[in-house]
Amino acid sequence: MYYLLYKKKDAEKIEADITPFLKNIDFKRVVYNTEESFHFSEKDVVLTYLNDDDLREFLPISVKGKWQLGILPHPKMLYAASGFGIPQKMEEILKEIIETDTTHQLDLTYCNGTLVFQSVNIGEVFDFSEGGKSKGSYVQFFRFLKQLRKLQSLKHKPFSFFIKDEKIIDTSALGILAVEHSKSSLFSKKTVKTNISNDGLVHLLIFSPQNILELVWFFLKSLFPDILVLKKRPKFIGLIKASEVTIKSTSVIIYTLDGIKLEANEINLKVDYQCLTIAHPLKNEQLAINSSPKSSLFINHLPKNEKKEELIKRKLPWLRRATFEEFKELFVVLKENAVLTNAYLVMMILSTLITAFGLYADSAPVIIGAMILAPLISPIVSFSMGLIRYDIQLLKTSFKTIVIGTIVSLLFASFVSLIIPLKIETPEISARLTPNLLDLGIAIASGIAAAFAHAKEGIAKSLAGVAIAVALVPPLVVAGVGIGWWNWDVFSGAFLLYLTNLSGIIMFAGLTFLLLGFAPFKTARRGLIYSLLIVVLVCIPLTFSFNRIKQEAKITKTLEGYKIDHITLREVRVRFGSPLTVSLKIISPKTISDSEMKEIKHQIEAKVEKKIKLEVSMAIEF
Repeated sequence: MYYLLYKKKDAEKIEADITPFLKNIDFKRVVYNTEESFHFSEKDVVLTYLNDDDLREFLPISVKGKWQLGILPHPKMLYAASGFGIPQKMEEILKEIIETDTTHQLDLTYCNGTLVFQSVNIGEVFDFSEGGKSKGSYVQFFRFLKQLRKLQSLKHKPFSFFIKDEKIIDTSALGILAVEHSKSSLFSKKTVKTNISNDGLVHLLIFSPQNILELVWFFLKSLFPDILVLKKRPKFIGLIKASEVTIKSTSVIIYTLDGIKLEANEINLKVDYQCLTIAHPLKNEQLAINSSPKSSLFINHLPKNEKKEELIKRKLPWLRRATFEEFKELFVVLKENAVLTNAYLVMMILSTLITAFGLYADSAPVIIGAMILAPLISPIVSFSMGLIRYDIQLLKTSFKTIVIGTIVSLLFASFVSLIIPLKIETPEISARLTPNLLDLGIAIASGIAAAFAHAKEGIAKSLAGVAIAVALVPPLVVAGVGIGWWNWDVFSGAFLLYLTNLSGIIMFAGLTFLLLGFAPFKTARRGLIYSLLIVVLVCIPLTFSFNRIKQEAKITKTLEGYKIDHITLREVRVRFGSPLTVSLKIISPKTISDSEMKEIKHQIEAKVEKKIKLEVSMAIEF
């Protein structure tokens, strides 16, 4: 037998929208009244046309009576429709109920004894939904923008979690979201990769970002389809799955249950396992489970102990802050690296000597191999940390080590240039005489790599040290060779490259430490400003050099393959000077006279719009 249960005020709606679809079946109308008892049997199918509030009262009664329910879409049934996955088309759902005898057993979730259809939201969780329905990406984005002004006031609150009176964890969080299955909200869809809605477990998502940047980045990624991002749950979101969970805090807990704001001293969430019988298929995927529900915990990355206390005391920082243990371990290493030792001096001398011989031999493998010995990067990274933390002692110690290491390298490189009776600019030496903005880019990447390698235990520091040292010691040795040759151009060009690498590494290693949370921005600001000024000063000659390279490339491109009558220009090279020197090869079917050569020079000058000094080699084409 079919029964149609509805409120008296919806009688006209029933006649217009529902009864036309029931004309071929035998059914009875029943007006819903909580003061009256219902006399349905277990074989009866009760069609409910009720709003969220009425369903919240009726469903526990239905569970006791073990009735089969067909939940029909009601205009004011928002949270139940979303939580249970009720189809919105009346004709579709009535057809499914009438034509199928299959039933489904569903769970019911309770929060402090009140039935939950969609979710329980505690604190600040960006659920990106309103009125029980998730909105589109654009609406979510603009809602989030409105909340951006609140970000600086966000603060963790302490929570304790219990399963069957056993404490699971003491932690802190911005907020907590409790859902019965992942499709209950957009937030849970993005973080719980299961669509199970009758597993007998409540899914408790503990939202514990440790900085605002982490929070904003998570939200932005949430706007994209799952196939692009969020392949797994972010580490700062803990997950507890259990049939019953109790949440306690040191103060009154304010929470939202399906859009209703409430407060309590503690929150008990409990799932009544497969207690509700539904007589029609649902949109949400189901999974029949015969075994008892099993709890699972994913809480290893939630803040605990000192980290928890730190997050509770202060407002959520914009950038990550390293734990005391992380900082202590790194700081001990950096202090040791900043100290000038005999081993440091010996390794600096050996790497300088090997590099110098490699430069003279024009051997890149020898130069790269020599850099494995170079210890110069260690005090530079220590100096970066001292700069952003404004640690005077660390700055003095590391600065002294850097300066002495630089002087020692220059002296021994000069000594090598004096004892070797060769004054030839090999390609390896020439390559370090004209630094430009590209070299600054290398220094930036090197600085980031150096800081990251020192901060992360899982990365081999020696690998980063080798890559960075390649950019430090060779120009320093070439500068020393310039001193030995008494050649200002060699010294100034190579030493400028060294300063470029040094300043770039110091600044961006410091920025990396800042982003990794090893210094607050207020403390780091002064040091970063100083390093930025140095980088800007270094950039001035680098910019001129870079523009010169661009002009050389433009002239080379213009002249390479250029045809003048019966001749072709090849292997064009440009050297700036007064005047500009253009070196090229002329390919001609015949010998060229002096007058023809002068005409070629005039045409090249017209092409490049500059007076030039022409260096020519000839090739006769047969």
